[in-house]
Amino acid sequence: MRRRYTKVFSRTALATVIAIILSLFTAAPVLAVDPATPTTYTLDDVQAVHNIVETGDTLIAFKYTITYSSGQPTTPANKLFHFRLMDTDGVTQLGAVEPYAYNNAGYDMGYSAFYFAAADAPAWEDALILKMVGNPQYWETPPEVNYTMTGSDYSQLSTKKENQSLMGNWIIEVCRTLEINWSVKLLTETNQGTVFNDYGAAYGNGTIPGLQTMCPKIYSTQAQGLDLTRRTWGTDMLTTWAEQWNGTVVGDALTGLADIFNNAVSWQILTSLLCLILVVVLFGWSQFKYSDNQSAMIAGSYILAGGTAMGLFNGVILAIITIIYAFYTGYVFMGRHA
Repeated sequence: MRRRYTKVFSRTALATVIAIILSLFTAAPVLAVDPATPTTYTLDDVQAVHNIVETGDTLIAFKYTITYSSGQPTTPANKLFHFRLMDTDGVTQLGAVEPYAYNNAGYDMGYSAFYFAAADAPAWEDALILKMVGNPQYWETPPEVNYTMTGSDYSQLSTKKENQSLMGNWIIEVCRTLEINWSVKLLTETNQGTVFNDYGAAYGNGTIPGLQTMCPKIYSTQAQGLDLTRRTWGTDMLTTWAEQWNGTVVGDALTGLADIFNNAVSWQILTSLLCLILVVVLFGWSQFKYSDNQSAMIAGSYILAGGTAMGLFNGVILAIITIIYAFYTGYVFMGRHA
């Protein structure tokens, strides 16, 4: 019994020693090994526009190059690198984006942008600092390149249409360079001019979210928001039609017509009844003459519409009759032949 207890104790002690040794190795710091340094690591061009979606907003687009002549990392560029936009003090960060790993894992040339709504936009034409920096999660000594914006990087145009066109043209020219660098077609020629093909549109949408709204003219299929206002309805025009005869011979005659009935009913009710009687007579004559009332419907519509415009027929009654006409027309063309 004692011998068995000794074996168990020995095994426990051995396991404890191994666990302590492993924990020491695990806790020991592992020195980071930097990935290969890019052969070309540059911020090549910047274009800033404003009022491109809403008044006062800002879009700062830029072209960059991250190329390797050899030893390109297997980790995609959106993990190893990122872009930062800093305020003029070089300390306050205004925004951060990553390369879009679309072609060649995000390496070679590319473009991206920072967008700011009007409420968050930095001061226009400030000397902002654009940084391309290695991600410190992968680099012990991250590579870094800076670009300080100047007045020439900012658009001197003011309207939405002008700035959308300026940015669209800038992106098209950048894509011409990318086509050579990537050996991939991004653009196509159409009657609208030079626009994205499917490959170019996919990259544009991925690297600058909302680009199709910002620069609709560079897409073969253009999307644009419509400013729609719900229409309101009233009876002002009907009142105007009814009052157009006031002070005329016709108006005096209509007033006299109402006087015959001691103004118990208005003259417009009386003239509306006269129009309806005329339409009924047309229907009766058409049925008697042609055994069909479709011609009477056409002639009657002119009487009712014309009478309404002249103020002789009440527009509310016309609306009701129009609905009845619609149902009857549906019956003639569909229901009767079902």
